[in-house]
Amino acid sequence: MKYQLDIEKYKKAIEKVVQRFADKGWEEIKVEELWLETSLPIDLILEVIKSGISVPPEVKMITHRGNILWKRQE
Repeated sequence: MKYQLDIEKYKKAIEKVVQRFADKGWEEIKVEELWLETSLPIDLILEVIKSGISVPPEVKMITHRGNILWKRQE
């Protein structure tokens, strides 16, 4: 299912939560944790991450069900 809605709005919401987790020192963020914080549908969260989000330097990877969706390039 493609969300052609205002993806920017969702992107900002997800980036804000990722930043909050980074501030707590999290190096790995699971999509399920983003889902709990935002209540956005998981497929929408996956879509937004694939479209590209800005991730704070503290965060090393974003995973979903054990698969790496995004990984910081060393």
